[in-house]
Amino acid sequence: MKIKKIEIKNNKILKDISVDFEKNGKIIDTIVVAGSNGSGKTTFLESIWNYFLEISEYRRDILEKVDITFNDDFEKLKELDIIRHLKYANYDEKNDIKTYKETVSLFKVLPKLIYIPTEINFSEVKTETTNFYREYSFFNMVDFNMIKDIPSYIVSKVMYILGQNENLTMLEARKKVTEEINGIFNILELDVKLKGISKDGKNMPIFENSQGEEFDINELSSGEKQLFLRTLSIKMLEPEDSIILIDEPELSLHPKWQQQIIKVYQNIGKNNQIILATHSPHILGSVPSENIIILSKNEENKIVPITGEELYSSYGQTSDRILEDIMGMKSARNIEVQNLLDDVRNLVSENRYETDEFKEKYNELENILGNSDSDLMLIDMEIKRRKRG
Repeated sequence: MKIKKIEIKNNKILKDISVDFEKNGKIIDTIVVAGSNGSGKTTFLESIWNYFLEISEYRRDILEKVDITFNDDFEKLKELDIIRHLKYANYDEKNDIKTYKETVSLFKVLPKLIYIPTEINFSEVKTETTNFYREYSFFNMVDFNMIKDIPSYIVSKVMYILGQNENLTMLEARKKVTEEINGIFNILELDVKLKGISKDGKNMPIFENSQGEEFDINELSSGEKQLFLRTLSIKMLEPEDSIILIDEPELSLHPKWQQQIIKVYQNIGKNNQIILATHSPHILGSVPSENIIILSKNEENKIVPITGEELYSSYGQTSDRILEDIMGMKSARNIEVQNLLDDVRNLVSENRYETDEFKEKYNELENILGNSDSDLMLIDMEIKRRKRG
């Protein structure tokens, strides 16, 4: 299940926009939505979530405002009221049995819709049970009710492997599970890794750093906790042919992790479509421009999507270049310092580089930036050029 195109109409923030997720006849698997505050990034994700929710409840009044075109196979299934039947996949009595069975039989694995909002309550995590089981659900909002299942999921995963491999010891089963989970994060070169499960009867996930110090999941830093709990929530759902919506995945993450976080999500499950909203230039710099949608306000103050060839190539560029060339910032510098630099440049362009005003402002910049700053060096070069005539 993948989205090919989304059209939003009469939205309070986004107004009327249409965005294609297709490039050269192929649907894009990873879409990064960026823009300034108030440009509608979160609204864009919520519109996708609400579309499915509303179609499952026959909210025709709302459906008139959002239309989504899917990959061809899923488009053919619309006539079967597929969303309604997937919503009640575990409750046959709420469906027309014949249509329900036709719908479910068309999938090798039932798709899911997963939404990770910005705010998640990361209060103390406990192991609820060692017999974790999660019934299929099409709609999956990652919140604390799901987060609290993660320790139980890890314990149950160990027990499941033991049940499937009678010759394995408990230690070997734990090692197999920890290696599988740590493998998701290999690209991040984390200092902290999952070691196993506590032996005090509480069955809490235990982590170990490079110095050999151990922590339970509640003792991790906020960034580590965000990273592990958000990511393991997705893994716990075992998504395949699914749509994953993530709002601001950069929260509490070190810039080094932000540069690689998309690859982490891409390594979970199979054949998924990931749509995320971000402010992070590090995330934008990790994908080609064809994967990026910038929500920008035009001269009429309307939100317009900028995509593909319209964008400066972000892949591999520095954060400063991305902030200025893609995200529309005047400068990556502090605004007061940038204004001071502009004043100094203007004085040079007017050949007033020997005035007291120029010397005062130049000295102030030199005290702030140091004499090896690239912009100051360019100003010095321009003055020398002008003096040579």
